[in-house]
Amino acid sequence: MTQLSTKGASAQRRAHFTPEEYEKVFDAVIHLEENSVREKTRQIRELLLDYMEFAVYTGIRPGTEMEGLTWGDIHIDTNAHNIIFYITVRKGKTIKHTGTREVVCRDEIFSSIQTLRERFPNRKPTDKLFCLLDGNQTNALTKNFDRALIKADLKESPHGVRTLYSLRHTYITWQLLAGVSIEVLAKQCGTSIAMIEQHYSHVTPKMYSKELSGIDLGKAKQRVKDKKTSGSKQNEARLSELFKEWQASYKQRGCI
Repeated sequence: MTQLSTKGASAQRRAHFTPEEYEKVFDAVIHLEENSVREKTRQIRELLLDYMEFAVYTGIRPGTEMEGLTWGDIHIDTNAHNIIFYITVRKGKTIKHTGTREVVCRDEIFSSIQTLRERFPNRKPTDKLFCLLDGNQTNALTKNFDRALIKADLKESPHGVRTLYSLRHTYITWQLLAGVSIEVLAKQCGTSIAMIEQHYSHVTPKMYSKELSGIDLGKAKQRVKDKKTSGSKQNEARLSELFKEWQASYKQRGCI
């Protein structure tokens, strides 16, 4: 008699960060930056902070996708004091199958884009987004991120060793918990619905905790503190003027 196999594809979880853990490792990178001995090392760690923010608030893959981004790949829609950022991803392991994709950014990305603009006042559309002040890219981001993870005692997780790529897993996990559909998230991240279902199936029941439990805990929106503007709220009028400046810059030089 033929016996049915009970073996199947294992739904292995992906190592990610809670908002509190992300804030902890972020603070560890800030501490490393402030205590850098060499200027180049300081620049690498300064760049790492923005690299982290982009990865965790866009879901773009660390590595080829992130490092292939140029200033011309960032686009904006504005309305008074509101702004939405879009990023065109042109390079990466799935591009040959899916083509370029347009990624919608979380609004938390604002401060990193602003500080990058200030750091590179003579930027051109073809310039790489993530580079040092001399225009060169660096392969030392992973090493410095690992150092911060160890410093924050967050290198190991219940679901494996954390790496820079864990920031993408963090984005997917947070978005699922916020109620974003798997279909939308698959398109945003340039991956398949099956992949998300396989590796993030443990998140799905939490997405519907209110419906399944009948209890509304009234959860407040979790938001990691703003590293750049904490304690100095910009008013709406200032933001409107700033966004007009960005639009003018886009028309003049082809990038924000």
